Amino acid sequence: MIQHLEQESFYKEMVKKNIGVYSEQEQERLKNAKVIIFGLGGVGGMEAILCARMGIGHVTGVDPDEFDISNLNRQMLSSIDGIGRPKARMAEELLKNINLFISLKMVQENVDEHNVKQLIHGHDLVLEAVDDMPSRVIIHRTAREMGIPSVGMSGSPPTRGFVSSFFPDGIPYEEALNLPGMGKKLTDLELREEIAEVKKARAWYSVKLGAPEAWARDFCEGRAGWIITPVRAHLLSLFSFHEAVQILTGREPLARAPKGILIDLDLTTPVRVSPPPIGGWDYSTL
Repeated sequence: MIQHLEQESFYKEMVKKNIGVYSEQEQERLKNAKVIIFGLGGVGGMEAILCARMGIGHVTGVDPDEFDISNLNRQMLSSIDGIGRPKARMAEELLKNINLFISLKMVQENVDEHNVKQLIHGHDLVLEAVDDMPSRVIIHRTAREMGIPSVGMSGSPPTRGFVSSFFPDGIPYEEALNLPGMGKKLTDLELREEIAEVKKARAWYSVKLGAPEAWARDFCEGRAGWIITPVRAHLLSLFSFHEAVQILTGREPLARAPKGILIDLDLTTPVRVSPPPIGGWDYSTL
């Protein structure tokens, strides 16, 4: 029956529960919006699903990887049948099965300085959901240069997360998070390593809050990956996506940088919006 619905009729029926929370005019903005998501894992995969269900008109997803068994604990695009298949292809299939008429471009490749401008070109908003620090810098820096807002996140053990929205006329990503190499090209391998070291510092800070010391040592020596649960991944995706919808509809996001959404499920106030401390954010503690 759905296959025979006219596109406009399908869309109105699909998003009708949104109306009242968002106006018809705001929903129309979402319908016309073009969003690019870098990373289709635990955070980005859920963001892609939310884009399709919310009625965002076009989604580009960028991820070089294939699914493995360890992804099943949190990555909503993953499944037993998808093990060994590209995340980009799985995203395309699932999103089309949610929103029949969504416009999609799924790209199986790494993002770096040589292709980031081409990938971002033509989009209204960037959602960053990648693992490595140098790529995060490249994505947010380039979005700013191209006059496009971006939403960034980070998550750390045991149950912590950070989300913030960056605007072309606002504080730059690197400045807000006190990252090294402001303005320098990341073709400098020493600078890349210096930025990557920030995540190792985050691992050791996490130990102070309950993460296993043996894991932090293994992570820093390249023997283990970052530890993350489905709850933390999905909270990051939900708050990042909420920021995106606010921006795309013309509303004010909760955490326009330098403000941030701080998540810590071990606290009695597990989610709060906060200005940065004096001196700015220390990314090693986020």
